Amino acid sequence: MYTALYRKLRPIRFADVVGQQHIVRTLLNQIVHECIGHAYLFCGVRGTGKTSCAKIFARAVNCENLQTGEACGLCAPCNDILQGISMDVIEIDAASNNGVDNIRDLREEVRYPPRGKYKVYIIDEVHMLSTGAFNALLKTLEEPPPNVIFILATTDPQKIPATIHSRLMRFDFHRISIADMGEALQGYVNEEKIDITADALDYVVRIADGSMRDALSLLDRLAGLYFDEQITLDGALEVTGSMSTQVFGELYNALATGNAVVALDIIEEISARGRDFAQFSDEFLGYLRILMLKNPSDIIPLVAHFAQVAKNVKQGGSNARLMLEIGCIEWGAPTTSRPPVMPVNFPDPTPRPEQEPQQIPQQAPNLEPAKATSAPKIAEKPLENKKDTGSWADFIGSLEPLLASFVKQARLGDLEDGKIYLICDEEKKGVQAQLVRKQDILAQKIGKDVVVLDAKGFEMLYIEKFGKEQDADPTIDKLREVIDFDIKFV
Repeated sequence: MYTALYRKLRPIRFADVVGQQHIVRTLLNQIVHECIGHAYLFCGVRGTGKTSCAKIFARAVNCENLQTGEACGLCAPCNDILQGISMDVIEIDAASNNGVDNIRDLREEVRYPPRGKYKVYIIDEVHMLSTGAFNALLKTLEEPPPNVIFILATTDPQKIPATIHSRLMRFDFHRISIADMGEALQGYVNEEKIDITADALDYVVRIADGSMRDALSLLDRLAGLYFDEQITLDGALEVTGSMSTQVFGELYNALATGNAVVALDIIEEISARGRDFAQFSDEFLGYLRILMLKNPSDIIPLVAHFAQVAKNVKQGGSNARLMLEIGCIEWGAPTTSRPPVMPVNFPDPTPRPEQEPQQIPQQAPNLEPAKATSAPKIAEKPLENKKDTGSWADFIGSLEPLLASFVKQARLGDLEDGKIYLICDEEKKGVQAQLVRKQDILAQKIGKDVVVLDAKGFEMLYIEKFGKEQDADPTIDKLREVIDFDIKFV
């Protein structure tokens, strides 16, 4: 009978454990120096080796011929535990044995002495135990019988009561690093004689997200599908229902240039291939995260926008495609106030219709305040929301894209003191910080002193000078009292 790779390649020695050296070393030292605890908590995400380490530890503490902390694998206790027939190692699934009666039975069993050195109880998914079951287990964990060891494994340690937690020696199993998993998988495919390309193996490592079991399960599926063929990246993408990074790059460029038509064409292609939109949204968000880590300031607004889009797609059900299309159109629509992001270049992209960028004249605006009969006002919303085509829009267009994206999110203000005020909302502290650093550049381009502050700060200055609060809803006529160039709407 065929054995799945994740079972066949399960480590049986501490030396075979991948990516958990901090835990392996601690357990080996305890075994060698005979400082073995009575209760352990192994916690971490799935597929990182919690149960495997528990079984290895159980064999080592019962081995008759220890070799520097490792079980010999030849003595009777080692063979019995390895075959799953030992009466001294009991595995309990807490997900299906989570009641008080199950723990009471366990308390009765622990009173009987082991046949070997230790009786080891491995309780998997221990966080699934009921409150009554945890209370029943508490006294046994605090004062266990001699030669009894409890190993509790869980993926959700926050659900374990503090009274239980404090009686356990906790070990956190980390996600396996890409380097460690790649090296281990390369050895496995060589051992199993699986023909797979390097880029396909790298993809398996990345999509496993630190879980060795997930990586081996995917490798098993690929080996079964391409039994007598070479496994390629395209084949791996077909099995997982994923898209290539080239498609992600094309969608990113379409969003960065505001080309909603191209973005919708890409979504149509995804649908034609039968891909899952929720999975695609998650993977595209991961792609944006990688770009963000390389150049954070340029892409953060798009990442934040698409994080909400991905959430909407997941909740959309049968309307998942519609949610994805709406998210792309919202970003690329001409009326949007989203700050621009810079497109990136990708090798050999699939030819798609490109939208020619509009050339914006490089001229400085006339920002001289007009003589007003009443106190000047500020715009309630950023000007770009109104699709203005006047001098201020030309000025913003003359700025480099990153600076322009921050200026667009601020509002104009004037206190008849010869200065230009850029006012940021309370929730845009990051934008305000960026504009403060660019004050001198803006002042040089405008030809006036520029002051960046929040709405409360401007309100205080306004009241101090004019002795009253400004109107809550300024009109276009009032706005013209602040800036003397025309504001046009299309």
